[in-house]
Formats: sequence, structure tokens, C-alpha cells
Amino acid sequence: MKKKGISSQIQIKIGKTVGIIFIVVAVIVGLVANASITDANNTELTLESESAAYQLSDFFNQYCTIAEQLTTNQDIQHYLETTLVYEDVVVNENFADVMKTLDTIQSLHPETIQGVFVGDADADGLIMSGDYVSEKGWDMKSRPWYAATELGHTMLTEPYVDVNTGGMVLTISTPVYNSAGNLLGVAGMDIALDDIVTTVSQYKIGESGFVALLSSDGMFIYHPTSESIGTYISDMDASKELIDAVLNKQHTFLKYNVNGDPKFGCVATVGDTGYVVISCIESAEYYQSIVMIGAMLLGVFAIGIVIIILNIRKTATKITKPLEMLNDTAQQLAEGNLQVELNVESDDEIGELADSIGKTVTRLKEYINYIDEIAYVLGRMADGKLVNELKYSYDGEFRKVKDALVNISESMIDVMQNINGSAQQVGAGSDELAKAAQSLAEGAESQSVAVEELLATAVAVAEQVEENKNDAEMSAIHTNEVTAMMEVSQQQMDRMRGAMNNIQEASNKVVGIIKTIEDIADQTNLLSLNASIEAARAGEVGRGFAVVAGEIGNLANESARAVNTTRDLINVSLEEIRKGNALVDDVVNSLSQAVEKVEEVNGMIQKTAENAVMQMESMNQIKHGVQEMSQGIQDNSAMAEETSATSEELAAQVITLNELVGKFELN
Repeated sequence: MKKKGISSQIQIKIGKTVGIIFIVVAVIVGLVANASITDANNTELTLESESAAYQLSDFFNQYCTIAEQLTTNQDIQHYLETTLVYEDVVVNENFADVMKTLDTIQSLHPETIQGVFVGDADADGLIMSGDYVSEKGWDMKSRPWYAATELGHTMLTEPYVDVNTGGMVLTISTPVYNSAGNLLGVAGMDIALDDIVTTVSQYKIGESGFVALLSSDGMFIYHPTSESIGTYISDMDASKELIDAVLNKQHTFLKYNVNGDPKFGCVATVGDTGYVVISCIESAEYYQSIVMIGAMLLGVFAIGIVIIILNIRKTATKITKPLEMLNDTAQQLAEGNLQVELNVESDDEIGELADSIGKTVTRLKEYINYIDEIAYVLGRMADGKLVNELKYSYDGEFRKVKDALVNISESMIDVMQNINGSAQQVGAGSDELAKAAQSLAEGAESQSVAVEELLATAVAVAEQVEENKNDAEMSAIHTNEVTAMMEVSQQQMDRMRGAMNNIQEASNKVVGIIKTIEDIADQTNLLSLNASIEAARAGEVGRGFAVVAGEIGNLANESARAVNTTRDLINVSLEEIRKGNALVDDVVNSLSQAVEKVEEVNGMIQKTAENAVMQMESMNQIKHGVQEMSQGIQDNSAMAEETSATSEELAAQVITLNELVGKFELN
């Protein structure tokens, strides 16, 4: 793979940096320009809307002021106060003066003011400039402009078509009050919208932009498209944001769609009239200036990038030409050619680099001499000749190499002498090591036999402990079952004792009832006796009664005998119940004691099981330890054999070492 030159790298890196900077600057400038142009467009649309709204507000305020001045006219107030019925409308003494006033006001703006009127609330009659008087029965209060009396202030009606002129008009009305604050009537005027349409139509925004006027209920009073005049914005295919802004009288700037076409505009309210104006411009024209400025900026930046690239290339070539010469020199040095020449003339860092390379070449020649001598000395040391002399002075780091060679030579002489002495000692110790290894191997075999016997015993004990643990666990299970059965029996005995107690209580109640029956029998017997006495007194007449009394007496005697028999039986039952309760108590106490003993036995069994588990774990640990001990004995045996073999090898190596040391010249 071909490497990129420094010039190319400089151009690429600087070009990337400059490119990134240009892109960042372009983006920032573009954003700033876009924001500025957008703000300018928004400001223009807002100003156009506000200007039109202000002009229209001033227009309406002018005529609202004229209408409000009518309410302070003394002739009009006196006329309305004195006109009480319709017949007074024309014959009122102030009629002529009021009519003259109305004509005068209309003559001030004859093209705009279509008529000036005064309506009397009591007489339900209206007079207008031009000597117009409403007919009797004409319902003035149903007119839209009469709502001013309910609002209590001046109002503008929605636009409508005048029946006389056929043009669009609106009515300005205001209530008239006397000094006491009582409603007298209403005064106002009809205003033609031609001047308003002319005023709004003069506002142009760019090539396609315009300003539209809408009434308080969203009807277009003016729109450059004549088909839209008289229609309602709520019936148009427009954005909900635009419709809500118009109907809610919001002063806002927004982007919206009409029939799918994107547009920009500002909604502004016309004073307190409830009317609104909308400035509008097509989206394409809105962004046109932004696109133009973006294209201009793109062209400027493109030219700037070309100029900068050319300058970068020129500068990179000037910098890299001497570097290429230095690179050629460095390659020749790398190939071993120390006879190179440098012809670089420069006063900057590149010139200093050329001088440094020249000095490096001179120093390399000296280093080669050093290396040749070092190689010669190392060759002699390899041949066993450890005594050498160095003739060069060795500068720089090579001075350390010279000192290291001298130290190595001296150290190797000392080492060889020490090795020779140590070899003799190792030869003497190897025999003793062999004897010790033999004794260790014999002891390891005896230990191995004992450990194997111990391991067999530990395994047998562990198996017995495992069986004891299993038996203890089964005993604990059976004991728990017996305990549960005894607890159930105890519960049943408790229920039996409760039932016998209930029988005893019921028997006691029966004894009470028997006592009551016995009392009744006594009373019956007494009654029978009294009846017999009375029957005897009655003689023949009471004979039948005496028979009845005798039967009652017999019945009482039979009841007494039955009661006595029942009492005897119940007493016998109660005695047996008492014996049964005593027996149940004894059985319950015995069961409770048995349960306690069983629970104690269960605890002992559980403790035995736990001890068995602990014993099992201990035996496992013993087993594991014995296995490790056996393994250690085997390892010791192996080590003894290895030691014996090693001692033999050491003896052989001592002989070889003595032969090698003898090859070196130590003097």
C-alpha cells in the first residue's frame, strides 16, 4: 500500500480543518441569516397586520366617537325623555331639531355614513336622517344593533347588505341614558364598508401577500379573492390554529394551511371592535429570500475554499520539498551509505534538522569503530579468553558499554573460580543426598501401608454413621406421625368431654322441667280433690263432675309416678356422665403426658441425627485428610526417587563442569 506524502497529509489535514471551520461558519451564518430573514419576514407580516388593524381601529373609533357624541346632545336626550308613545315621535317639539342634527352629521361624511338614527325605547320608534320615520308596530328591539342597550357600551354589528344601496354596511350603535342613569333609547349610524375595503386592499406584502379583514364571527369583509367575501373562515379548508386564533381574537403569528397550501401570517385585533385582520404570504415567497441568501453564501464559501486550498497546496509544497531531500538522505543512511551529502539551505527548523543529520552521520562513523572493537572482544570472550584491552575512548552511551565489558570480564573470571570450588562441594554433597533419599523412600513405603489401613477404617466408620443418621431420621418421622395421631385423639376426647358436659347440662334442665311437672301434678291432684269435695256438695248434680275430678286425680298420680321414674333415670345418667367425665379427664391427662414424652423422644432423635450429620462431616474430613496424607507420602516417595536420580545427575554434571571451567584462561 502506497503511503501518502507529507504534502498530501498536510493538505488533507489542513483542508479538513478548514473545511470543518467553513462548514461550521456556513451553518452558523446560514442559521443567523435564516433567523434574521425569518424574523424580518415575521416582523413585516406582523407590522402589516398591526398597521392595518390600527388604521381600521382609528377609522371605527372616529365614527364611534361621533355616535357617542349623539348621546350627549341635549335635544336628543330631551326628545327621548318626552317621547313616551309612538304618536309622540313626530309631534314632539324637538323632532325638527333632532332631525336637523342627524342630517348635519351625515353631511360630514356623506359617502361613508349611510344614515344617522335615534331610537326611542318607550315609543319603540326610530327616526333617521333624510326625514325617515319607522312605521307603527316596527320592532326596533329585535334589531342586532339594539343589543348595545344590553351591553351598556358602543358596539359594531356584523356586516350586512344594505337593501337600498346593495353594498356592504355595518351599524354603530350606543345606548342613551339620562342624568339618572335610566335607559332612554339608542343612537347610531350605518357605515358603508367601501372605504374600509379600499384601506385594507392597499396593503401589499411582497408579490403575493395581502391583508384580509374579518368580522367578529369570522366572516370575510375583505379578501383579494372576491368569492371569499361574505364567507366564513370556519367553512374554509384551513388549519385549526388559524380558525381558533380568529374566533378567539388572538394576536399571534402562525404558519397555517389553506386548501393544503402552506402560508405564513399574523392575526391582529382591530381595537375593541371584535374585528380581526390577517396578513398572509405564500410559503414559497416567504422562503425565497432565504434561498437566495443561502445560494449567495454557498457561492462565497465555495470561492473561499478554492482559494484556501490553493494556498495550502503552495505552502505544503514549500515545506515538504526539503523534507523529501532529508528523507532520501535518511534512506541512504538506513542502507548503510555513510558517504551522503546534504545540500539543504534553510533558516528554519528544517535547516537545523539537516545539520543534526550531518552530525549524526559523523557520530555513526565513530560508533561503527566502537562496534567493531566490541565485536572483536566478544569473540575472544566466546573463545574463553577473558582478559582483553580496549583502545578507543568510547564517548556517550558507548562509554557504558566499555565499562560493562570490563566488568563482565572481571565478573566471569570470579564466577568461574567460584564455580570450580562449588563443583567440588556439590560432588561431595551428592553422595550424602543419595543416601538420604534412599532412607526417605523406605520410610514412605511404611507410612503408605499404615495410611491405607487407616483410610479403610475411616470409610467403614463413615458408612456406619450414615446408617445411624438414616435410622434417626426415620425414627423422627414415625415419632412425628405418632405425635400427630395422639394430638388428634386428644382433640376427639376434648370434643367428647364437651358433648358429655352438654348432656349433663341438658339433664339438669330436664330435672328442672320434671320438678315443674311434679308441681303441676301436685296442683292438679289438689284441684281434683277440691273438685271432688265440691261435687260431693252438689250431690246428684255434681256426680259427673266428680267423675272428671277423679280422672284428673288419676292423671295427676300417673304424672307423679312418671316424673319419679324419669328423675331416677336421669339421676342414673348423670352419675354415669360424671364417671365418664372423670375417665375422659384421666385419658386426656395420659395423652398429654404421652405427647410430652414423645416430643422429648423426638428431640433426642433429632439431636442424634444432627450429631450423626456432624460425625459424618468429621469422618469425611478425616477421610479427605488421610487421602491427602497418602498422596503426600506417595509424593515423598517419588521425590525420594527423583532426589536419588538428581544426586546421580549432579555427580555427572560436576565432572562435566570441571572440564568446562578448565577451558577458560583465568590468568
